[in-house]
Amino acid sequence: MRTDDEHVADRLRWLDDEPAGPPRIDLPGAIREARRRRRNRRVAAAGLAALGVLAMAALPAALGGDGRAAPAPASSPSPSMPDPRPTGPWQGVCQADLLPVPGDPRAAVTGGDPDGRWLIGRRAPQGQSRMDFGLLMWDGDRVREVELPGSMQDLKDVNRAGLAVGSSSASGNERRAWAVRNGEVIGLPVVTSGGAMAVNDAGRIVGYRNAVPGKPWIQRPVVWDSYRSQPVDLRLPGPQWEGAAVDIDEDGTILAAMSDGHPDKPLRAVVWRPGAARPEVLPLPRLPGGTADRFLPLSLAGGWVTGAAERDTRVVSRNGIPSHPVRIDLRTGQVEVLEGVLWAGTGNGRGWLAGWVSDGVPGVITETRSVKLPVPDGWRGERQGAVTSFSDDGRVLGGKLESDDQVRPVRWTCR
Repeated sequence: MRTDDEHVADRLRWLDDEPAGPPRIDLPGAIREARRRRRNRRVAAAGLAALGVLAMAALPAALGGDGRAAPAPASSPSPSMPDPRPTGPWQGVCQADLLPVPGDPRAAVTGGDPDGRWLIGRRAPQGQSRMDFGLLMWDGDRVREVELPGSMQDLKDVNRAGLAVGSSSASGNERRAWAVRNGEVIGLPVVTSGGAMAVNDAGRIVGYRNAVPGKPWIQRPVVWDSYRSQPVDLRLPGPQWEGAAVDIDEDGTILAAMSDGHPDKPLRAVVWRPGAARPEVLPLPRLPGGTADRFLPLSLAGGWVTGAAERDTRVVSRNGIPSHPVRIDLRTGQVEVLEGVLWAGTGNGRGWLAGWVSDGVPGVITETRSVKLPVPDGWRGERQGAVTSFSDDGRVLGGKLESDDQVRPVRWTCR
């Protein structure tokens, strides 16, 4: 019989994102393992109630006809919801609100658009298999449920027009890439199995394909010009390189997390700039004490690559995890290690990072400050969670909070 800790950890695994790059890389595994141990210690004593049958509800959303961002109305707030974002300099003063979820409220935000209008997420697992996830899209305070075929469903990104992309498992180790447009679920053409990771306002989608049947860890980065297009392999830095494209900027620059195919080689950030003949492998960041051994790129927005760097001889945060939040300005090549302890979940168009700080508290690091995000009024228990969506102006963030038997999707609005 499994211990209570194992039971609780199993119940909570649905909240963790899939690794963005090749599974053989140590850094994503270290992050997940640290989260698992922290959750086991915190939740086991309290226990976790069984996840109930999930109710269904949907509300219409106004989306662009082809998934490309429309002019100004598409990036404005929902007509039913006044724009909550104040103007003026960012002060780091934020308010937390629980997002509406039909039926069982347990869910988590997994992404959002650059303006903070659209948020996407996944619900607690449905049925007895613990592998079937209901998906959600929020337009302001309006929520729509989305059903992807298969299991282990996940939405990764959404653009200003409300075109969302993600993937699900079909059979065995195969993944299927999907787009969601105006409530319609559309299968992306794939050569083999693969997944969609990000979409920009032009409707271009990036992700990966599994290059060798039966070996899902061997991936190749791909791009779809639209959800109707066949995927095109991106040119590799070398013959043995493998990995996944994880983001695409509005100018068409693509970011991938890759290695050269050997287990002892470091994870690197690779970019494809518009019009360039070859991809560019970014240098490993210089950290306090020396050069990083590996770099996990997480997001690309406004010319900023953001991610987490690690050294074998490293500074370790209080929760036992090495932390070096890094941003790289692709326009100048400048690399900055931001002050503060944070495991980055995502970045924005100002080069800021958001994720979780000491002891799993959600937070933000800018070039001048580190901010811990608040909990909603009436929240009970610990302030633990993560940030997975960060608007370019820093005014809207999406993520999750968890405490004992609570796991809830949250939107933070900041001034």
